[in-house]
Amino acid sequence: MKVTVHQLQEQPPALLEQRVQSGKECIVQRQGKDYAVLVSAQAWRQRTLGRRIDALGPAYRLAKRKQERVDTLLAARQERRLTSVERRELKDFLQEYDDIMLHRAAALDILR
Repeated sequence: MKVTVHQLQEQPPALLEQRVQSGKECIVQRQGKDYAVLVSAQAWRQRTLGRRIDALGPAYRLAKRKQERVDTLLAARQERRLTSVERRELKDFLQEYDDIMLHRAAALDILR
């Protein structure tokens, strides 16, 4: 959603409530250009916390090359039956992903 600075000045409570309820951002434009972004405090915390966890290192995220391969395998699975080698590869990636999620969950307790 995009609004102008003028619209924001006219309807601040309603716009803020919409952002809090939806969790989605609102881009504020000034003179036709993006000027600021409104997001709920909860959405902001989630974004910044995710970045802080990612900054902890590779044990807290799937490597880009592996993530691309997972995406490819999942897309292929929508179009056709995966080969046994592909299914095994996807299973291994998903196990690694589960381990990463456990690391991230533990980090949440530390970073909060």
